Amino acid sequence: MNNLNPRNLVIVDDHAIVRQGLKMLINSQDGLELVAESDGTDNVVDLCLKNKPDLLMLDITLPNTNGIELIKQIKKEIPKLPVLIFSMHDENLYAMHAIKAGASGYLHKNQPFEKYLEAIQTVLDGKKYLSATMVQLIADRIHTGDDESPQDKLSFREFQTLKMLASGLTVSDIAEKLFLSVKTISMYRSRILQKLKLKNNSELISFAIKNKLLD
Repeated sequence: MNNLNPRNLVIVDDHAIVRQGLKMLINSQDGLELVAESDGTDNVVDLCLKNKPDLLMLDITLPNTNGIELIKQIKKEIPKLPVLIFSMHDENLYAMHAIKAGASGYLHKNQPFEKYLEAIQTVLDGKKYLSATMVQLIADRIHTGDDESPQDKLSFREFQTLKMLASGLTVSDIAEKLFLSVKTISMYRSRILQKLKLKNNSELISFAIKNKLLD
């Protein structure tokens, strides 16, 4: 990699210790430079437009929004900017949502630094990055002809609502957590039941347990 032309990165994560660790890792590598970081409370699109990074590293869980919705917004405003998601959430549950939204890769936060560098370089090279586990899962689905699990039919907001309902939260609780109206969450619940052909919350909980959707 040409040291005279480093590849610039922006990191968005709401934990300062995570940003500090990644900053040290990135700036220790020849050819990589962290040009900006954010806890996610400011306008990430404006941050990227200002700093013109070659790669955005983005957490899914952020204070005022979620990474999936943010990916869609970024790809609309800056379509050529690659986005690498890194998260503590199970990749089996969230990676496909991220890729469908436009992310170039998904990395679980418990990976060693070597995997972070591998993921960064892969995405900077214009390729998609998924773990071996996720690649095998996709291959298995294609082999069996079942390339979409039932929950894949849900939008990310519907998927979030499903998990929260299954964990015992009320519609009002979910509305407060997601900064949405009770009416909107009720609409999501109705769509979930319809798409998954479920009748009530009891069946919804059973579905979540059966499909291992609870963290």
